[in-house]
Amino acid sequence: MRPFEIITLLLVAGSLTSLLIDRDRTSFLYLLLASIVGTILQYLIEGLRWQFLPTLYLLPAMFITYKFKKTGPSAGVLLTVWLVLSAVLPWAVPLFVLPPPEGEYDVGTETFHWVDSSRLEWFTDEKDTDVREIMVQVWYPGKNTTETEPNRYMDFMDLRSRTLASAGKIPAFLPGHLDMIRTNSYPGIDCAKKSVRYPVFIFSHGITGSRHLHQVLFEYLASRGYVIIAPDHSFDSNLTIFPDGRIADYRSEITGHPDSVIIREKQIRTRALDIGFILDQVEKIDRGLILSNLNGRLDLNNIASGGHSYGGATTVLASHNDKRIKACLVLDGWISPVPDSVVSAGLGVPLLFMGRPDWNSSDYPTNYERLDDLMAHSSNSKYQLRIRETLHLDYTDIPLMSPLIKYVMDVGSLNPGTSLSLINELSHGFLEWHLLQRDNGALDQALKNKLIIRI
Repeated sequence: MRPFEIITLLLVAGSLTSLLIDRDRTSFLYLLLASIVGTILQYLIEGLRWQFLPTLYLLPAMFITYKFKKTGPSAGVLLTVWLVLSAVLPWAVPLFVLPPPEGEYDVGTETFHWVDSSRLEWFTDEKDTDVREIMVQVWYPGKNTTETEPNRYMDFMDLRSRTLASAGKIPAFLPGHLDMIRTNSYPGIDCAKKSVRYPVFIFSHGITGSRHLHQVLFEYLASRGYVIIAPDHSFDSNLTIFPDGRIADYRSEITGHPDSVIIREKQIRTRALDIGFILDQVEKIDRGLILSNLNGRLDLNNIASGGHSYGGATTVLASHNDKRIKACLVLDGWISPVPDSVVSAGLGVPLLFMGRPDWNSSDYPTNYERLDDLMAHSSNSKYQLRIRETLHLDYTDIPLMSPLIKYVMDVGSLNPGTSLSLINELSHGFLEWHLLQRDNGALDQALKNKLIIRI
């Protein structure tokens, strides 16, 4: 909880204690007044979130109880339970804090709307002339010299709340506070150390996912000298919002569709082409054809690709298709959609797969058998790692969102500080050694972690 929330909650607890115990009750009125002042200050300084509304509504409830002298046992129990709920709710659904990236650089960020006029958009039935459009966000090593405010974790929460809640099978109001959370990334700040070119890491989210859900990893890498580029794959993303207010809603739920296999094949090829298109745009950024803080700052000889879940399949296919990609990183990837021709050919670039111990309880229990085939046919350095006590969403930022989230979503038992730190260290160590050939021992050190099962 935030400082003024804690102060206000303590004042409210004192007010209730005085109401139920103090016979004179004069102290109650003073404490109630202090609580009201505290609530006003909390709203003005920190802003009100829905989790704090029970505390706010407890104030008039206590005054009504005082006014009508209804302080019997039943009223006392009711108000006490109300107070406990007021304290538990902000803890259970907190304004979580992203861990500081702790690298050498500040983290800058830019967002782009890119249109690939060479591809028709097959997801839309509205217009047969629609072309492929994507939103792309970039994180990069920066220098915050202007005291710029950090980015919000998510934007347009009035639009995103419903679709995020639907994906997580939770009430629509629950994610509404995510725009109050600040990242460690600063929009539009200068790129750091102008004499240095930075390696590029392109990342693909999973189905119903979003570019926003991996910012812990992105900030960690950007602060250590990498440029991270992450799209929202339109119509696969939870919600894509274009600058003019148009949206690309989620249209990838095809369970039970008679042509689902054909659709998935078309879908993954579209996503892999998104990665290829982004690579084309990256070249334009470096040449200055797209205005950016990164003009002339990109190392086009050192490009890696990564992805989570269906994004893992996407990055495998993109790494197979595009020779500009020099390393491939997969986070609990769904390998089943990867085309048979790619599995049988394998990858010719270094490959790191890390994921949960097994997929037995998923809809795709043979996923690791397909991964085994891919690994067997891949000809370069390869790592197949399974991390104990993790589940599918441990490879995103989602475990940070609540201490209770493991009871309602696909999150394992590890503390997120442990799991996210390990994922960051493995990812960074892999890229340092197998993309940049910098043997700093980081990967070997990370691989010694006792949570890792190495296949």
